[in-house]
Amino acid sequence: MAKAGRIIFVGARAWPWCVLGFGVLAACFDPAFTTDLAPWPFVVALLFFGMAHGCADWVVSARLSGRVGLWSKISGFTGYLCQMLACLALMAILPGVATLLFFALTIIHFGMADATAVGADKDGFVARWGLVLGRGMLLLSTAIAAHPVVAWAPFEQIGIALSAWQHGAPSVWMPALEPMRQCALIGVGAGVALALASAFARTHRGHARAAVADLIEHALVATMAALADPLFAVGIFFLGVHAFRHTRRLACTSVVISVPFTRSGFLVRLARVHVISLPLLWATIPCMIPLCLLFGGLSAYSLAVASIAFYMITTLPHHLLGLRLPSADLSPAA
Repeated sequence: MAKAGRIIFVGARAWPWCVLGFGVLAACFDPAFTTDLAPWPFVVALLFFGMAHGCADWVVSARLSGRVGLWSKISGFTGYLCQMLACLALMAILPGVATLLFFALTIIHFGMADATAVGADKDGFVARWGLVLGRGMLLLSTAIAAHPVVAWAPFEQIGIALSAWQHGAPSVWMPALEPMRQCALIGVGAGVALALASAFARTHRGHARAAVADLIEHALVATMAALADPLFAVGIFFLGVHAFRHTRRLACTSVVISVPFTRSGFLVRLARVHVISLPLLWATIPCMIPLCLLFGGLSAYSLAVASIAFYMITTLPHHLLGLRLPSADLSPAA
């Protein structure tokens, strides 16, 4: 029993599959349940894995750069903050453009994290990028194609709120839903083709079992995105797959964890990632409160929308910092 529990929480696939399986079953048996529960994965992510894997960036940035001392760390984090301000400015000036760029970045960001977690990075260009783009498209494109109005609603709310200072100026462009749905349908087809190409490439490299597991995971993601409330589907993926896997990677990277915790067990290191995220998390809370009030008050839904808005601001610098991470060198990801 203890060994089974360890496998579920330590492996790269077991816990994500449990979470995805829950999402698929909920969507199949009671789609209305996923609507009722839609904002809650984002709320839970504020405490576990989601916000933590991003708020660890303060410590990750300092340790990757070898910076010691508060002012040195602040200096090294200035570029990160400037990128956040640039993203916020684009959201306020051109919310429609900012949202579409965020969709594209999210496809790449989610997909790259998955490709690294399941070892597709090591199987060549086609295997890696087929999984990267296929995974992201099968999540976002499927959700938008199946539920365009509901999927777009949080982003429309964010765009209207942040661009209100323009008073309906002609420059505030927002995409029309039907063309966006048609593009999403193309994205679904492309996602299927890319996922299959990646699986064939991994099979050719002698990793047929991994390729089959990839396809099963793609199917779980696409099924959940097609049947469940889109906010629920993306939130479940973010919490149970993406944020978990990124946190797992940080917990298995010695330069991030540092001595003496590098000698600790995996679950202790996983908790340690949450601890090192606290300084930036405390700084984030004062930002989240006014965002919640801007989007309708302190409710689960407004917290989810505020979280999405915050991720629109932070994903670019977070992604670029992640590109600097070395390969995991601690078990079980090493």
